[in-house]
Amino acid sequence: MAPFRSLLAGEVITSPTQAGTLSLEVAPRHVTLALADVHVAIAEGLLTISRAARRRVRRVVRPIGARLLVARGLPTESVGIWIEARPGEVERVFGAEPSDLYASDGLAALRQLDRLTRRLSRALAPLANGVRSAAEIGPASDRGLDKVLVTDAGDHLTLYRRSLFRARARRVLVAHAGGRIVLSTAAGETTLTCASRFAVSVIGDYLRFTSPIGDDLARVSVPWIHREDRDELARRIGEVIERGVGTDS
Repeated sequence: MAPFRSLLAGEVITSPTQAGTLSLEVAPRHVTLALADVHVAIAEGLLTISRAARRRVRRVVRPIGARLLVARGLPTESVGIWIEARPGEVERVFGAEPSDLYASDGLAALRQLDRLTRRLSRALAPLANGVRSAAEIGPASDRGLDKVLVTDAGDHLTLYRRSLFRARARRVLVAHAGGRIVLSTAAGETTLTCASRFAVSVIGDYLRFTSPIGDDLARVSVPWIHREDRDELARRIGEVIERGVGTDS
């Protein structure tokens, strides 16, 4: 059995977190994560989450669906796994917050979490289906209900936000290189064009999109997060817009 076991054995990386030691195993046929009483297994198109509950283990098995994404937290440095079981709808199914950064070994622990997250991202990259990177923005939480998710596919950026009384976050806008912005509303999709990054700003709880002369084109509510987090969203959307500005001939 030893040779057979050696073929299935994988690389193991651990890192301290607020909830204890996070363990990642990357093997040829599976990826697993373990933290405290939670165990996550990803194999053969399925996501299995096991959680110890008193004297028994509660297990949920879900098809991965459209995408499985690894997101890094801003500004918390958290790491989260988000599943897009249905197009336009995502859910945070696992998360870990870093150890106390002000502790004597805080920076060393953060470097170890960085290493683990990079390895996890590489292992799950085939399941991201075109998304180059993802960031979760919002307060520290192991459930992530008040976080928004931003995914970057190079030529477009997508923002997902949870509405009140809903467990999952839904797509609220897609910003394309060159300035085309597609907003998802209750009435359907609305498309507008921003001429530059300066057309995207923050006002109150909203991302504001304006014309070249400063008239309102649209506003998108992004509650739950801080003003500086909305500023970061506006910056990222503006950056994507600028990628396509002036490239047409």
